[in-house]
Amino acid sequence: MGRSFSINGPLDLDKTFQERVWFAGTGALDEGQGLCYNWDYGTAATREPSRYNRVELPALLNAPHFAGVADQAYAASTAGQFITINLPGSVCNVHSSFNNVIGVGVTTFEVGSGGDAAGTFGRAGFPGRGSATPLQTIDRSTPGPCLAYLHDGPQSGGIEVITPTAGAPTAIVLMVGGVTWLIGTVTIASQDHSNTLADGTYPGQRKGYACEGTYSSYEVAVTVTSGILADGSTNLAAVKFNANLEEMTLTWHGLDTNGQWVVDFTTGAALSS
Repeated sequence: MGRSFSINGPLDLDKTFQERVWFAGTGALDEGQGLCYNWDYGTAATREPSRYNRVELPALLNAPHFAGVADQAYAASTAGQFITINLPGSVCNVHSSFNNVIGVGVTTFEVGSGGDAAGTFGRAGFPGRGSATPLQTIDRSTPGPCLAYLHDGPQSGGIEVITPTAGAPTAIVLMVGGVTWLIGTVTIASQDHSNTLADGTYPGQRKGYACEGTYSSYEVAVTVTSGILADGSTNLAAVKFNANLEEMTLTWHGLDTNGQWVVDFTTGAALSS
């Protein structure tokens, strides 16, 4: 049966689409906290229909499988528990750390714990599943609920928030899709922080970088495995970030091993071919 978009309750009732899922985590959940499907549950070669009936906190590998948000707060349970989630397309509370203005901008679920707790809606990512439009003007600098419209459509990929370390840098692991926010004022010792952007996994996959930080001595350097500028002929081998307001967005184009990350937009960041 398809979704019903009619009003089946009081006029002021949240317009939600829900499903019951199994949350295997042991910690508590906030109302509106984002969750992702456990898409690789079990043995890969085994047919496992429950993969999209199980949810978990957002992480690097499940970020392209956003499921929805917790419909209420849930207490911790050492054994896991069944919960109800509000699905994309719903109007409901999201757990926000954003200074929200009604109808302005996009707020996206966070992966990992570089900024706020996993599943908290904060900085902007790409539109689509896992992003939301605020339907309430409220400052949630101290995280709490905000009424929002949960986007439907393609997966947003979420966001991650990264602060480079000041000590001797090592290679950093970043999401292949979604948006990476680089924050903090850091003097980076001895060499660049490095990351390699692997090839995309499906046509139309999106990747973004946004720098809110200021880095001296060295930079955050991303090697692009297969990349090209929008002109279709200039190779993109690497990009470096070290200053506030530097940005880049890319889209994966191609159906086979000849695919490329194509630059949609860039400002400030240093590109090399």
